[in-house]
Amino acid sequence: MRQMLSRRSGALLLTLATLSLLAPGAALAAKPLGVVDSQRIVEEYPVAKDAQEQWQRYVRDLEREIGEKERALQRLVEEIESQKMLLGEDALNTRLRELDQQKAEYFRFREQADSRVQQEYQDKIGPIIDQVKTIAERIGKEEGFGIIIDSAAFTVLYLDPDVDLTNKILAALARGDRD
Repeated sequence: MRQMLSRRSGALLLTLATLSLLAPGAALAAKPLGVVDSQRIVEEYPVAKDAQEQWQRYVRDLEREIGEKERALQRLVEEIESQKMLLGEDALNTRLRELDQQKAEYFRFREQADSRVQQEYQDKIGPIIDQVKTIAERIGKEEGFGIIIDSAAFTVLYLDPDVDLTNKILAALARGDRD
């Protein structure tokens, strides 16, 4: 999650830095900047609030399950530790293999849990994000916004192609411009 936030922050900063390079009187000067607060949408739009709560409940349940698996693993370690002097070599090796197998299963489960959390987020929250982007794009076009950003998520929801400087920057890079 931190990587996604870092990437989003970087993208927003890059976008704002790029837009600040526009000369006065350029396309953006004639087009206003719009801001959407997705956190407020989650708090005030019942469908979004419900989806967020469902996702958070899913994450809590998964975290609880991970905790149970961690405790079971810890109990097995303690059990083996307390019995290792009493067990014969073959029995101890069998228990250690069992421990290794449970560790491997635990780490597989953890890895899959991350993917499941991402997928659940996409399933629950993704359609709402898509709806917000669609509405932001429509409003951007109808009302002449140059760019609409989400202040809570640090993402661009709508960008008028007239204010996209990518082609100009690519051309300057190709020319070898440094400043």
